[in-house]
Amino acid sequence: MSFFLSVSSFSMVSAFASVVNDGNSSVIRNLSSDSNADISSSSSFEPCNVHFSDYEYPKLSDDEYFEKKYPISEWSCLYSGEAFEAGYDNQQVNNKGVNVSRSDNKVIYDYKNKDWKLVPDKTYVKNGSSNHLSLVKVKSKNSNGFMAVNSMAKFKDGSVGESVYFCLIHNNNALCGSGNSAVTNTGEDLSKNTLRLLESISFDEN
Repeated sequence: MSFFLSVSSFSMVSAFASVVNDGNSSVIRNLSSDSNADISSSSSFEPCNVHFSDYEYPKLSDDEYFEKKYPISEWSCLYSGEAFEAGYDNQQVNNKGVNVSRSDNKVIYDYKNKDWKLVPDKTYVKNGSSNHLSLVKVKSKNSNGFMAVNSMAKFKDGSVGESVYFCLIHNNNALCGSGNSAVTNTGEDLSKNTLRLLESISFDEN
């Protein structure tokens, strides 16, 4: 599912290096409207200026970090209402023009209880082993949201691996994104590394 509407350019700029409590080196990277990385947006970028800790590649330059595109390869800045309405699913149109899903469930926002939850996806078509999304609630310094984990994602080259999709809500804006890791990338825990990054995200106040 995709609802990225337009593309703007920005990049993450390393602000400074730091040391976290467990002794691992990290670098603070800023996401701003002044950079060179591509991002999709349906709203102004200014409210989506954020900074976060990069624990995986603290020695890389910003350009090198973006070339890796790990653990997050795509970013999007949305109005919070768009993120609430869209949620997340694995639906796509098949070769017969029918909307089908690659997982038996999807993420929706429960307006009554003000929380994200998993519900059955009636468009699911089983193809091989059953596929079920996992939902992780995410809370950072000044935002909260979810991360959906697909441990049986099928990529364009035919390989199977892990993919993640997330949205963090801050006031009227949402920062969303996705990433994937092919099964051949042994030793990489995509969902764990992504969650660590997401929990360090802080939206910059205007």
